[in-house]
Amino acid sequence: MNKKEINYKGKKLITSFVAELSDDEFNQLRTDYYKKPSFKDVKNQFVKIYNGGTKNNDITNYYVKDLMAKTLIYYNKWSIEDVFDYKPLLEFFYARTLSNEKVFPPTYDKIKNIETAFRLAGKGVASKPSNFPMKTVDKIINKYNKNNNYYDYSCGWGVRLTSAIKNKVNYFGTDPNYLLTERLNQLANDFMNTIGVNLNVDIKSQGSEIFVPEWENKMGLSFSSPPYFNLEDYKVGKQSYTDGTTYDEWINNYFKPTIANIYKYLINDGYFIININNIGKNNLIKDTMDIAISNNFKYLCNEQLVNINRCFGAIGKPNECGFNDNSETIMVFTK
Repeated sequence: MNKKEINYKGKKLITSFVAELSDDEFNQLRTDYYKKPSFKDVKNQFVKIYNGGTKNNDITNYYVKDLMAKTLIYYNKWSIEDVFDYKPLLEFFYARTLSNEKVFPPTYDKIKNIETAFRLAGKGVASKPSNFPMKTVDKIINKYNKNNNYYDYSCGWGVRLTSAIKNKVNYFGTDPNYLLTERLNQLANDFMNTIGVNLNVDIKSQGSEIFVPEWENKMGLSFSSPPYFNLEDYKVGKQSYTDGTTYDEWINNYFKPTIANIYKYLINDGYFIININNIGKNNLIKDTMDIAISNNFKYLCNEQLVNINRCFGAIGKPNECGFNDNSETIMVFTK
């Protein structure tokens, strides 16, 4: 069996999945991947979400898909943006789509099958970062909203913002990705204009470790899913993790001041809620508990986040499918 060696940005992949794309095909697939849905479809999705829906794929693809593509997940060699910048990498994923007609129907567009390959067979090479489930955000807001002021200390890809507007809650957010915050402000304006709602949306392009004095004693709820140390490198802005950051540095320079700030932002009896998981050998769940308690938070309970299991084929084994248990912990504290 022929094998191909792919070298890019100092990383190497040796694979038996080999196929060729012309330059025109390569450029067209890149265009197809980044093509936005129509704004009409986005507005329709806004209306459906406001009326109780949770599907937000068009919203995500319109506002942040290209920013998600920049993200490097720690177990991967490359980002999806890298794949569309280097033809041999895209040829690898194209070859994957030729390996199983049941999983990758030849009647589907090439780009649709390649996106499936990212999802099912990208682990270790390049894959898309996950998005937060809107049902969970809706549940948290409806159960723990105290005064209609909600602080999201790591804005993510806009799901928590969208849920806040859907549930008519004022949204305050921080995120160092300045490209992301610009998009989220536009998303908020478009959503509110579409449904005719006027809420206070204040998103700042900075890390949550930086204190915002005007938010002190203002928030009834603070809920987010912050970076799990080095799980994802977002590449834009002054992120809490960059290549070479140690776990202790991340804890001391980002995580501890973030939790201290949240305590100051919350009103008495307000809720600090965090979706967190252990990463590698680092016991992030225990450290979260210890830091929260040291900041005078009272632990209440856990809510459970159960993500859809991801099926992925090991490289070189296109017909084998393993499953990740993506159940994660949501810890609930009160001030």
